[in-house]
Amino acid sequence: MLFQRTLHLSKREVDPVSLSPTTMDRMTREQPLSRQEKVKIVSSLLKQAPPEEFCEAFSDLRLLVGDDSLMCQEAASLCALHNKLHFTPVRRKECEVLLTRHNELEEKHFLDSQRQVSFKFDHLRKEASDFQAHPQEDEKGEAWRRALYEGLKAYVSSHYPGGICSVFIKDTAIRKILIACIAGRLHRPSAFWNGLWKSEWTFTLSPTSTSTQVTGTIMVQAHYFEDGNIHLTVCKDVAESLPVTTETQTSQDFVKLLEDADNRFQDGLMEEYQRMSNTHLKAFRRQLPITHSMINWEKIVTAKIVEAPAAQ
Repeated sequence: MLFQRTLHLSKREVDPVSLSPTTMDRMTREQPLSRQEKVKIVSSLLKQAPPEEFCEAFSDLRLLVGDDSLMCQEAASLCALHNKLHFTPVRRKECEVLLTRHNELEEKHFLDSQRQVSFKFDHLRKEASDFQAHPQEDEKGEAWRRALYEGLKAYVSSHYPGGICSVFIKDTAIRKILIACIAGRLHRPSAFWNGLWKSEWTFTLSPTSTSTQVTGTIMVQAHYFEDGNIHLTVCKDVAESLPVTTETQTSQDFVKLLEDADNRFQDGLMEEYQRMSNTHLKAFRRQLPITHSMINWEKIVTAKIVEAPAAQ
């Protein structure tokens, strides 16, 4: 599977924490940071927290910051930011959708366009409640959205184990904006790794459109933490032209465009991983001793030294 093959293949492009020279100078001089500066640093670090590991990262930062009052007050907003940034899935009987900034109606309320329901989401408990009917008024726009969703769902089902896709539409006076979001994640704490493959795609439609520009961003995050801590993130921006015909044909062309972009991205990761294996990762490996064999440390530790009795 596409997602399963590439979780561990990426190059390091983790965004550094953005700190102003003033903040850096104050940290160097061991002067206390203001509340606003602490929140900024914590928020920047939590944005880079691996998927499914927000609680662990938050607990570690709580100890480092040493300000429980601040962390407790900011917990809900920081968790909400993390959930929307990582396309956290919501799977309930009433809905199946990704949490994103595109379907946020108001604070803690989101829309499932496919089921046409809105709901309240508790980001800390990860619980959905208060489901309400939310019908779409634009029938023409909804036809385009549904056609795109159906085509995308078939692709996601065959390439992303356990993955979810969501398609949203925003209507303006002169055009319709379609946004497709995909997220597939594997969480294996017992095997000391987890990862996320997500992508976001946008294009616009107008009454006279014969083609449109599709822009997208693909991101892969992986975290491996057995006897070490490797956190890899790689992103790629995509821009392609898409012909606009009927809802069904345009949907098929869009899925083909997306699949080609995914495959090129994966091929690039494979090539990059091979280069890293022969260079950077090779430098991390411990060299074998002169005997060119592994040392059995367990045997050495448990071995008994037997002293020969002294000659009479």
